[in-house]
Amino acid sequence: MRRRGRNECGRSDFVFVPELNVYSVVRNKAGKFLVLKRHNGIWEFPGGGIERGEVPERAAERETREETGLRVNAKKLICTTGATFANKHAVYIVYDSDLKGGKLKISGEHMEGRWAGRNELGRLKLGLNMQPILAYI
Repeated sequence: MRRRGRNECGRSDFVFVPELNVYSVVRNKAGKFLVLKRHNGIWEFPGGGIERGEVPERAAERETREETGLRVNAKKLICTTGATFANKHAVYIVYDSDLKGGKLKISGEHMEGRWAGRNELGRLKLGLNMQPILAYI
């Protein structure tokens, strides 16, 4: 649903776009979490937009495979989170995902990927929508 909003001058000449996304929280056997670094230096879990008609769990699995080459099973809802940017409000459905296989190969969407311990996650430059997730993992 697109909704007209008001900018800081009070004019209603921009369109507000809600966006529905997913994240996969993936741990390796050592208990470390897979995080990806965007080209702007912000770290995030694998994930992205849900396609029309797609079930959120399958979107989390697809996005993880596309961004990392890894196969996962989105098994349990962890939480939801979101952030507002310029003309959109991005809502994320966050899943605990089991690692099923594949070889880690970072797509061009990110510049780096790594396995990080829970304490290290708190020291990385995380996106606004990532901060609330740390309380649940």
